[in-house]
Order: sequence, then structure tokens, then C-alpha cells
Amino acid sequence: MNYTIDIDTGGSFTDGFITAGDRAEMVKVDTTPHDLTVCFLNCIEEGAKRLGLSSEELLSKTSTIRYSTTIGTNCLLQRNGPKLGLIVTDGYTESLFAAENNNTEADEVLLNIVPLSMRIAAKEEVDDSGRVIKEIDEEEVRQAVEYLLDSGARSMVISLRNSAFNSYNEKKAKATIDGEYPRHYLGSVPVLTTSAVTVHRDDNIRTNTAILNAYIHRDMVRYLYRADEALRRCGYRKPLLVTHSSGGVARVAKTTALNTYNSGPVAGLIGCTRMARELYGIENFVSLDVGGTSVDIGVGVGGKVAPDREPAVEGIRIGLPMVTLGTAAGGGGSIARVDFASKTVTVGPDSAGALPGPACYNLGGFEPAITDADLVLGFLDENYFLGGKKKIIKEKAVATIKDSIADNLDISVESAAWKIIQTSEEEVAKQIRENIEAKGLKPQELTLFAFGGGGGLRCCGYASRLGITKIVVFNYNAVASAFGASTMDILHTYEDSSRITLRTASGSFMAGEWKNFNQTIAELVDSAKRDMRGEGFAEDDLSFTLELGFSARGEFQWLELPLPQLQEEDEARKLAEAYASNANPDSLEIVIESITVKAQCIVPHYRLPLFQDKGTDAQKAEKGIREVYWGKGFINTKLYERDKLEFGNRIEGPAIIEAVDTTYVVPPDWTYTTDKYLNGILEVKRK
Repeated sequence: MNYTIDIDTGGSFTDGFITAGDRAEMVKVDTTPHDLTVCFLNCIEEGAKRLGLSSEELLSKTSTIRYSTTIGTNCLLQRNGPKLGLIVTDGYTESLFAAENNNTEADEVLLNIVPLSMRIAAKEEVDDSGRVIKEIDEEEVRQAVEYLLDSGARSMVISLRNSAFNSYNEKKAKATIDGEYPRHYLGSVPVLTTSAVTVHRDDNIRTNTAILNAYIHRDMVRYLYRADEALRRCGYRKPLLVTHSSGGVARVAKTTALNTYNSGPVAGLIGCTRMARELYGIENFVSLDVGGTSVDIGVGVGGKVAPDREPAVEGIRIGLPMVTLGTAAGGGGSIARVDFASKTVTVGPDSAGALPGPACYNLGGFEPAITDADLVLGFLDENYFLGGKKKIIKEKAVATIKDSIADNLDISVESAAWKIIQTSEEEVAKQIRENIEAKGLKPQELTLFAFGGGGGLRCCGYASRLGITKIVVFNYNAVASAFGASTMDILHTYEDSSRITLRTASGSFMAGEWKNFNQTIAELVDSAKRDMRGEGFAEDDLSFTLELGFSARGEFQWLELPLPQLQEEDEARKLAEAYASNANPDSLEIVIESITVKAQCIVPHYRLPLFQDKGTDAQKAEKGIREVYWGKGFINTKLYERDKLEFGNRIEGPAIIEAVDTTYVVPPDWTYTTDKYLNGILEVKRK
């Protein structure tokens, strides 16, 4: 029997999706911000209990463990990374190779992370062809490092102009530092070169990437290696696989810190994309992951989600491919306040998180959050939050909403709670619309896939404002990012930025350059095979994709091809035809400016089981009645237990469907039907 473990650590909860053959268990434990290894192991322990095993027994039977984490995301959001020092080519300490007035937002973030006082100029030069004009001076490097260390640097970046074409000076500077300050002296002060992080041709983008990576590197190393070591102590002998925001997974040693940024929400989107395409035949959709802190917005187009090659992180363009999502403040912990100038309610962007959490958690939170409003309105049951495992207190929610919102607006507590929910849903819906329209789509033409712990609570409110009439909520809604990770395969990316002219402007193929082209690809492929062997996969398990970057029609473009068989004449002809269709057909010249090889290994995935149709009657799942506030007053509303719903069961709103890990709100004008996968289909009632 094949066992797999997929874990996603969020701001409030750590989720697990654990499979044993055809059986799947969904686990949710509290995130432990002081040490994320604790909640990681707690999740495995809870999953083992569900299967009747010890943690050691489960790990001994497990073939794959994938892990996504908020480490990098939180580090950047909270600005709690280490103090950085930067050695940069003389003349670029302020601009970091960017054009003037290029991006004020990015400049502010970078100045916050690396102040001008922590940037030291180095007199060196490499020209645009990669030729070293002036070698970096070793003594100058020693003095720079001494100053940065004395100034409190706990991590260092070396960024030198044109190092993508020739990294000699960067490597020499690092070797000088390593020789002068051995590891036992430098201790935990890592030294990173930009060329070791990315070979992106743009000096500014490469520098940005290295700086952000260095900023989150410390925490990533601390927790991911600690988690990997904890697994080994428990007897697990395979590598821990880390979820990457590029769309694949790789072992810790092959993970660049920035690869983990936003990886959990990306995993949720990728899992949603697979389910949309494979289960429902839907190619265009919008997905929402409603968590404790925020709402992550994804848009699927054409049945796939492609990573951006130059995504923005905190407004800063970087050179690592990454699937990007929109983000809105609408998580369960988002805090509501009164804007006294306009006498209106605002919600977010700050969140109560897991600690202290909403006021109803009774852990010290004193400001009203969305979860408090849900409890006051009757959407949540104080005795059945997380199936009753976590006690929440309605009186605390009532008191904080009364003091902070209701009394200040001279309205009832219920009206104030309703206003909190409506305000949040309105603002989130606006941002969902912007993300949809940015992809050239119309909201009313799409299906909405909603997941995360709060996806079922909020989805109908968002959809009604957008004109969306159909929603799919998953049976694994509350652990959707962990489930999404379970659908991901091993993926490694290898790059080279050598400029290679394969054909001249006169139409002549360059035999020598073509040989260099083939050799570069062969070296990248060999690196991929070596790394994959380290993760326990044979060469026969691998598939490769080649992506070539070139300038055409005034912009940089990418051409994706099957991996060439390295046969000069035939492959030259095929490449020329493909190149001409993407570049200027009238130009005979072929100049490759970037080569990327992607190596993928498909691993087994859990497949949702099919169930037999049991008819529309959902009476077996009824569990009582509760008063719920629907905008104009409280209405006696039927309650249902999700795990007792069967294929075909249909529920007319208003209704509340409860599970041990989430809640689904069915408004009066919506219906909920359980499909053959036991997923829920929410639709607007036909008039």
C-alpha cells in the first residue's frame, strides 16, 4: 500500500493530506509560530493516529512527503529577516542597476531591507560580452566585509555587473571572503552571489532576486533542514520534498529560499487546476483560498497555470519563475475597525493571525475579526469549531463587536457583524474582478472554485457580487493547499545565459556555435540527471523541456521546444522554423540569449473515489436548527453534517453545512448538491 504525506503550514493552521492507498485523511493542527517544526511533526502524529499507527510506523511506510510553508512569505511581510550587507559594482550602490525612477515602491522596500549604509561599492568591471576588464581587488573585498560585519551584517550578497555572462569577479570575491573568514569564524553569516541564485541577464532583476533570497534564506534553512532532520530521527530515509511556487517540488538541498515564497497558495491553485480540468472539464475558472489571514485569488486560463518569468514580490521584479496570485484582506483573522471620518467599517489588511487570534479565541485578542462576526451571526457554532476541538467563546465576540463597532456606529451588534461581513465581501469581490479581467475574462462566464478553511463561508457572497452562478467546493476544502501539493510532481529548472549565434544575418549556420549550444544543453541535462538521482529517481523516469530566450519585435520572448537530440543539421532546421514563427520572419539571424532546461519526474497521485447516486433527499444529514442572521433578522436555519451527505443529496438555502474542519454557508437564494466525488456544487436558484 502506498502512503503519502502532504503538509501546508499557514499563518493560523497547519494542514495535512495523508493517503494510505484509496484512503485519505485530512488533518488540521494549530501552527506554532515559535517553531514551525513542532506543528509539522504534530500534523504527522495526528495523521498517524487517524490511521491507527505511530508516527514512526507511518513514516516507515511513506513513499513521499511534500511540504509547503509560510516561512519566506511571513519573513518578507513582517520584515524580520537578518540585517544584510551588499557588495555591488561601483556606481550602482543607490540604483542597484535599475533605470532612474523605475519603481518607487521597489526602491522603498529594498532600502528597508538593505539601507545605503550597508551597501559597499567595489571597483571592478566585466563588459557586456563577459570579458573581464578589471579584476576585483581582494584587499578591497576584505575591507568591505570587515565594515559590514562591524555594522551588524548577518548575511551578505555580492552583486557585480554582467556576472550573468561571466561570474569570475563574483566568485573571486566570495573565495576571498571564504579564505579570510573561515566558516568557524563567520558562523551563521552566509555569503551569496547573485550568479549562484539566478543567471538572469538583467543586472537589476538578478540583484533583486539575490537580495530577497538572502533575506529569507536564514529562516528557510533553519526550519526546512530542521524538519528534514526531524524526519530522519523518526526513521524516514527519503528526502523531504519542498513545494516550490514555480509549480513543482524538490528536496531541501535543491531549494532556493525564494522558491518557497507563497508556495502554499500556489499548491492550492495547481490542485484546483487539475481537478477543474480532469474532473469537470473546466479550463477557465477563478479560485479562492480563504485562510486565516488573507484570500488568495487564482485565475486558470486554458486548463493550466503558467509561472511568470519575472514575477513581482513585494513590488520587486525577480528572476525566478513563479506562479503569481492576487491577494485580498479577507481571512478569518482580518481585523475590523471604524473609520470615524466616514462613519464606515474597514476590514484588514492587518490580521489577528493564530496568536492572539480573533477575540472569540480568548487568547488575548481584543479587536473584532471576521471570525467573530461569523460567530455572532450564527454562521459558526461555538461548540463545534474544528469539530469541537477548539473552544471559541461567543460572549467575547459579542463584546468586542459591541465596543469597537456597534456602539461607535449606534447600531445593534448583529447589524455591526453583518456590516463587517458585507464590507469584507465587497472589497474582496472588487479585487477578484480585477484579477479576472486582467486575464481578459468575464466573471459571469466562469466557475468559482472555493477552498481554504473559510472558502465555504464566503464563496456565495463573493459570487453574488460578481454575477457568478456556479461554485465548486471540495470535500477537502479546509486542507486544499496540502491536497494541491499532493498533485505536484518533481520539477527542477536549469539555466544558462550564454549568448549563442546559431545562424548569421546572411543565413549561414555557425557549426562551432551550434556545438556550444548542444554542449550547454547536454551539461544542463547531466546536472538534472545527477540531481534527480539524489532524490531517488532513475533517468528513465525523467522528461525534459527546453525553453529558449531571445529578443524579437522589441521584447524578450521565450520559445518552448522538446529537448533536441543534439543532431546538428536536423535540429538546426527545426529550430530555425520554430524561431522564425516567433521572431521576425524576415530576419535570418538566430541569436539565443538564454537556455532553460526543465526536468520533470511524475510521481503517483491520489485519485478521488467515485460514489453511487443516493438521490436528492438529504434528511439523513440533518443535525438540527439554529437561528442565523441573514441581513434582515434571524431565521431558523437547518443544519447539516457534511460527512453524512451522499452523492445526489440536494439542500435548499438557507442552510448551514458543518464539518469538523470547515463550514459551508448556503444563502436563501442558493442550493447545494453533493456530486459523485462528494464535492459540493453551489448554484443560484432558478427563478
